[in-house]
Amino acid sequence: MKITILSGGSGNDSLVKGLKEIYPQSDIKVIINQYDSGLSTGICREVTNTLGVSDARKNHSRMYKTMSNSINQTILEFYENRYDFTSGKELDEVLELLNMWNLNQFKEYAIRFFNNDKAYAYKYNDFNVANIIYAQMYSEIGYEQTHKYFCDLLGIDDFVMLNSFDNVYLNAITESGKIIGEGDIVEHANSDDKIVEIKYKGIKTELNQKAIDRVLDSDLIIISTGTFWSSIYPTLDYLNFYSYINQSNAKKIWAINNSEDKDAYGVTSNDFITQFELLGINLNDFTILENLDSIDSLHMPNEKYNIIYKHMENNDGKHNGLKFAKEILIEYYQLFKYDRVILDFDDTLWARQSEKNLELKKISMSNVKLLNCKLSKYAIIISGNTYRSISKKLYQIFGTSLSGCELLIWADTHGRQYYKNDYLDTIDEIEINQDDYIKLNKILNNFDLCCTVDNPDKIFNIKIKPLSTIERKLLCSYLNDLIFKSDEMSKEYIAKITGLTTVDIMSKNNTKAKVFDYINLKDLKTLYIGDEIDSGNDRDIAQLCTHSVNVSDIFETHAVLTLLGEIYDES
Repeated sequence: MKITILSGGSGNDSLVKGLKEIYPQSDIKVIINQYDSGLSTGICREVTNTLGVSDARKNHSRMYKTMSNSINQTILEFYENRYDFTSGKELDEVLELLNMWNLNQFKEYAIRFFNNDKAYAYKYNDFNVANIIYAQMYSEIGYEQTHKYFCDLLGIDDFVMLNSFDNVYLNAITESGKIIGEGDIVEHANSDDKIVEIKYKGIKTELNQKAIDRVLDSDLIIISTGTFWSSIYPTLDYLNFYSYINQSNAKKIWAINNSEDKDAYGVTSNDFITQFELLGINLNDFTILENLDSIDSLHMPNEKYNIIYKHMENNDGKHNGLKFAKEILIEYYQLFKYDRVILDFDDTLWARQSEKNLELKKISMSNVKLLNCKLSKYAIIISGNTYRSISKKLYQIFGTSLSGCELLIWADTHGRQYYKNDYLDTIDEIEINQDDYIKLNKILNNFDLCCTVDNPDKIFNIKIKPLSTIERKLLCSYLNDLIFKSDEMSKEYIAKITGLTTVDIMSKNNTKAKVFDYINLKDLKTLYIGDEIDSGNDRDIAQLCTHSVNVSDIFETHAVLTLLGEIYDES
């Protein structure tokens, strides 16, 4: 899943951690502006004539702490410590620190930074060394290459994107018409003269096309918490970047802050909504998420838009990251306590290649355990696979007696219902007629093709394999266009290309939807989880269910089952 977050340096910190904890394989990008010009960042901008580094640096260090299994404390000191450097000896002291941290590869950048004519016009107090190195690298190799270098160094995804590379500065305008610079925006702290507008000083040219493409290609867009007038609003406002969010077909969620930042004292959640309306964001496309644990003014009633109110804690203004991420993903997937949860098996619960890949097997087994532990009373597995092949996988978890397995399974091309090792029911309507099977077997023997059946007493599926791609196409065309359109068969059948080398023959009305109807689920609230909802074998049943989730792989299934498990536990 492609998740795109629009925020600042710290506004997405807890959210990214939470998302990665629930769904480690999710593809997360954070789009920011780099108009910061306060403290050491502002000096670095002036010396190198580049954008401000601090938001990118903060994102990198926080992701490093989130994702790394072995934190290097000297790296964190480089990223996070601040120093008062001695006037006239700044370079020597920076070089000494780089040597102490074993980051000597950056010494030449530090030397060239301080060789700049503008460098000694400033006092380097409360200064971050990483800002110096980032800024100089920006000026020499560009923003994207600099970010990629540091992400490689830290062993993290290159996840930060800029809305634009234009080197502009922010000015804010207050209700009284007062103009304040970016460095003062975050310290404004005046509820009697609120900020109402942002202006840009410098030459505006263009947005970052990669950021535009990312927004248009996202599955989920999150406007996260952060400093509104320096981080969130300028990113959306600059050259109408918000218009591409309006165009995107992604699910869109906006999370409002927990507490008042100094740039927005006295501003309520409804005031923020008004600002986005004036900007031009189509809030009808958004779910607005407000924290019931925030200050009262930031979760006010509003009947105009889709607003959900959740308890997500408030620790010094920060959400509980895991609860924050959980509520966002629950909203994205539209999860609640359904009467029945119906799942596909292959590549939804269990990866086909799991026997060749230890990680795939681990997640596959975890999916089944989650389902069995948290959702067994509500879960129904419907698979076109044989129960024999499914049970062999379940044996690895529960043993051959399946004594601990509480899952109800429809298998053998959806035709038989199993519980543990016993089959309970069959859908006779989709059974292959025995006389038809004999005729088909003779036809196949004429081509020296061998077939197998799930159960010779009651046949729901005939498999022919192994075949090449062209052989499968020719066989399906021959059977579907000639044999099955003639009067030779007592029922209507269809031949389908399945798997990598197989052709399946089954009754034409044999679909997962037939199981749905047979066990009479139409009056229940049902959720379907499968990997082929859009165009494959899951589409028919997905359309019958109350809601469906089209997972990309077993890892996404694991995230969905984790969320569902918590929902059913809470209820």
